[in-house]
Amino acid sequence: MAEIIGLTASILTFIEFSAVFVSAVQKVHAATDGTPQEIRELLQQADDIADWEDRLTVLKSQKRLTSAELRILKTGGACRKTADDIKAIAEKVSIRSVKALEAMREEHLSYKIEQSVRFDAIQEEILAASQRISHDFIEFKGQVTSLRSKIESLENERQTCEKQIRILKSLYFHEIRKRWDKIDDAAARTLALLHDPSKTSFLHWLSSETNEIYSISGLPGSGKSTLMKFAFEHETTIQSLKQWAGATKLCRASYFFWNQGFEMQKSQIGLLQSLLYQVMRQIPSLVSLVDRERPDYELWDFDELLLLFNKVKLETSSSVKFCFFIDGLDEYDGSDEGIGQLIKSISESPHIKICVSSRPRSFFEQNLWSNKYSLKMQDLTMDDMRLYVADALGEHVDLQQLQVDPSGKLLLDQITEDAKGVWLWVHLVTRDLKLAVRGNETVRKLREIVQDFPKDLEKYFEHIIHRVDPVFRKEMARTFLVTVFEVQPLPLYAFYLLDEEIEDEDYALKAEIGPLEPATVSQVGKEWKDKIHRRCSDLLVVDSCEHPVFLQQPVDFLHRTVRDFLRDQYIRQLEAVLSTQFVPPISLCRIFLFFLKKQHQHNLNTKQQYNSMIGLVDELLYYAREAEKHELYKDQPLSPVAEILDQVDAVNSTLMKMSKTVRNHWTHARDPPAPRGLDEYNEGHHYNWISLAIQARLVKYVRGILGAHGGLPSKSGRPLLDYALRPRRVTPIQVPYHSQRDEPNIDRSMVKLLLEHKANPNQVVFSHQDRTVWALFLISCWESVNRPEATPVSIKEWFEVSKLLIDYGAESDCFSTADLSYLGSMQDVLVTIFGELQASTLLRSMESRPQKTEGGCLIQ
Repeated sequence: MAEIIGLTASILTFIEFSAVFVSAVQKVHAATDGTPQEIRELLQQADDIADWEDRLTVLKSQKRLTSAELRILKTGGACRKTADDIKAIAEKVSIRSVKALEAMREEHLSYKIEQSVRFDAIQEEILAASQRISHDFIEFKGQVTSLRSKIESLENERQTCEKQIRILKSLYFHEIRKRWDKIDDAAARTLALLHDPSKTSFLHWLSSETNEIYSISGLPGSGKSTLMKFAFEHETTIQSLKQWAGATKLCRASYFFWNQGFEMQKSQIGLLQSLLYQVMRQIPSLVSLVDRERPDYELWDFDELLLLFNKVKLETSSSVKFCFFIDGLDEYDGSDEGIGQLIKSISESPHIKICVSSRPRSFFEQNLWSNKYSLKMQDLTMDDMRLYVADALGEHVDLQQLQVDPSGKLLLDQITEDAKGVWLWVHLVTRDLKLAVRGNETVRKLREIVQDFPKDLEKYFEHIIHRVDPVFRKEMARTFLVTVFEVQPLPLYAFYLLDEEIEDEDYALKAEIGPLEPATVSQVGKEWKDKIHRRCSDLLVVDSCEHPVFLQQPVDFLHRTVRDFLRDQYIRQLEAVLSTQFVPPISLCRIFLFFLKKQHQHNLNTKQQYNSMIGLVDELLYYAREAEKHELYKDQPLSPVAEILDQVDAVNSTLMKMSKTVRNHWTHARDPPAPRGLDEYNEGHHYNWISLAIQARLVKYVRGILGAHGGLPSKSGRPLLDYALRPRRVTPIQVPYHSQRDEPNIDRSMVKLLLEHKANPNQVVFSHQDRTVWALFLISCWESVNRPEATPVSIKEWFEVSKLLIDYGAESDCFSTADLSYLGSMQDVLVTIFGELQASTLLRSMESRPQKTEGGCLIQ
């Protein structure tokens, strides 16, 4: 390109100088020192043209020139010929001969006419070539613009895909398919009666326009989960739903509650997060509904998920139809009302269908179930059970003979009758029968096995326990007592530690801070998988997957009914096996202290890893409270696990210093609760260990701290009494006292303990708009009642605590003018929380109290 431009420029300059050639010749007569300047410059341009033409000729041999470039090269050749002619004339001009000058003048006149025509042609060629180059450049510029637009479009698409992947990763959790994968498929093909219109209304519900909930109910072990899994993935279900969806897109998702599983398997957060993950996998464009500013590393909370779920409902109201299969509502780790209200709110959308299953529950039957669209497992399973048993045994005996032979028919009849609709019983007895038929036992012997088999699950579980080798009975009892008490499944390594405890109760206190060697964990896993089976037979199952909180190989019950049986009917028998006192929550405290010490300190730098640590701490704090309440220690003033709790604070402080990630006390790794109206929680970098212990209701442990300190420790930010009155905290796990309806959300004993140590209910909290501790408590109660989140047992406890605070000087004029405009008067607030009668009682107490307060002490 540079050579072409250079040649073109030389040609144009050459033409320009040729125009003045005549005047230059005339100057020859006046010149005394040779050739005039104009002729010399013209000769220089002629040499330039020759030089550029030579360079282009070489370039032409090396690469292919465009048509425009070839025409310019051709024009350059013509100019070079002309230049040679001019050069010859110029040489003649340089001879100072009058005769020569006259001859040259005549020759020039003739040449001028001829060259004028030639120059015009060259100019036209150059102009045409320039126009073609300009057109080519414009076309090239357009192509560049188009390419830039395509690249920008691809970049936008890349960013969109990247965001979709990030959001999907943030919604995914390890346990999302854990329960699904555990559900047996063996009987799935025998459940086809579900789609028989003469047997159930399920097929009609799938294809109809109704948005009523379809309910499947049944006894424990009756096969509800197996049926739900079968229904969700069956082609008939999918085709019927497509009829309902019509031209709109169909999106299906499922969730299987599992009460004995991990937090995300039994919570509303797990439900919404799982459904959103599945929906957005199928419709990635919905990821755009997620706030662009949301950090990827943050865990989702319930309010976020519910807001996003509602956005999805609104965005897809005319373009997508959803069908959700939600199994085991009775296994939700909370109140029936809580999960029932959430399901009902989801189902109110006309483009959403929900199929749910549950054990019989009065709240669900009265508020959710439809008489028209419901199924009871016992109405469906009799024929299915015969098919299942015949199919299972048919792998080893002649199936036709089994069904035709009178003895075989009696065997099948006996099993289905004894099962009483409980699939788990059928599965267990069939497993024993399969072992027998592999040994070529006769049908008569099979019937004997069934006759001797316990007729209900509880008797079967007790039968299994009695078969455990007596040498392992004590270890079995300790293992079952711990697993019944655990909040969520423990990793297999925990049972190795439980065994270590027999030799040294202080193993956790003595353990060093530092991660476990992978080879050690692997070796323990290999040894203890067999040990668990020898000690607990088939009632506990060791999974091979990673544990979501710590290490790997979670240990779980064969079925929820096993835990129910041990907890509700067999605790005393297990305790009687042990010759010494055994307190499961103390053993669990030791296990979790050990796990805290074995965290990888270099990994404590992300929100997920912080939450893992906080989860371990919160579970340990729950066990510590249960230890304080245990009948062996209920009359003791101090905590039986105080030394363990002291180490929890020291260990986490050390780990955080090693990781260099949290500048303040390690408790600041926890997120503060979200505000609820006026009910706010501002720590102001002053959160600490005793604050957390108060929130965890560790009355005896806090009593020990106050005693050692000689009173209330000084603390900036929220006063310690505020933590007792408003103990809300964000926790990665749902510990039982957060979800049980019969557990108040505050501990009156903790409030009384702090008041006895001169905590002041009228203390002003500067970080909370100068409200007093008493005002903040009433605001929190008021917000809970109005949401509504308050339970009767909590309201009852609030009333008793309010009387206690008034006795210690809580004042009636505790609200600011702004608060009064939002809440109403003190009387309005108390009536809203407690009702007219109890509100009057509290108001009279405040009005009749003669004493004043000063520094938290009563002044008579």
